[in-house]
Amino acid sequence: MKKINNKKISIILTAVIFFGCALCGCQTAPKEIPDDLTAAQLIQRGQDAAANYNYVAANAYYVACIERYQADLKCYIEARYEIAQLNYKQRKYDIAKAMYQEILDTFDDPSAVYQLQPKYKKLAQIGLDKIKAIDDKKQQEAEKKAAKKAAKEKAKETADEE
Repeated sequence: MKKINNKKISIILTAVIFFGCALCGCQTAPKEIPDDLTAAQLIQRGQDAAANYNYVAANAYYVACIERYQADLKCYIEARYEIAQLNYKQRKYDIAKAMYQEILDTFDDPSAVYQLQPKYKKLAQIGLDKIKAIDDKKQQEAEKKAAKKAAKEKAKETADEE
């Protein structure tokens, strides 16, 4: 068995702590979001933060976009879609599902449909379909597990009777 000296342990612990802090540090919201950012800039900053796995900051930019440009339905739907995507990536499927459905429902309003980009209807539907596939797979796994458990119990009962 090799002996690990204190220097190597110290280096390893320092590296673990450094990377741990770096990962935790990435999940911070911006202290202040400049008031002069356009909706497109807010969305872009949110996308940049999401690409770096900083979902807290990304969400903050998307929420700022919604708050500042709430009268612009196009901006609202784009930001809501991005927030739905953040929730999907974090496996918060119930939240994402509700947001995707909200987007699809918005397209049902004849007065709103002309203000919206059709791609968000398609993307929201794709998101819902993915979540449905995940839910279906979970259901199938639960049914398999229940069937296995029932078979084991039946086998045990049969063995006990003999």
